[in-house]
Amino acid sequence: MAGTFIIADHSMSHDMAAKADDFVLATMMRIDPERLAALKRSMTGKTRCPHCDELNPAENRYCLKCGRALYPDQEAKRRETSEGDSEAPP
Repeated sequence: MAGTFIIADHSMSHDMAAKADDFVLATMMRIDPERLAALKRSMTGKTRCPHCDELNPAENRYCLKCGRALYPDQEAKRRETSEGDSEAPP
């Protein structure tokens, strides 16, 4: 396959091989793997759930399969911000 960087053996699943490719690509480009994932989301409009690995539209906040947050770090920040706003003096 032209353009792929699969470094693992053929017994790996397609998803595992794709994750290995992403890690190698991020290393080669000297960017954070999370940044690469964000770039892929913006280009494809899709994201994978970090909990169940289901493919979801990138604009969703929660997974269509398991219902958990697709972007847990952003969700935690959003909760902290909303709690801070409610505690502000009148």
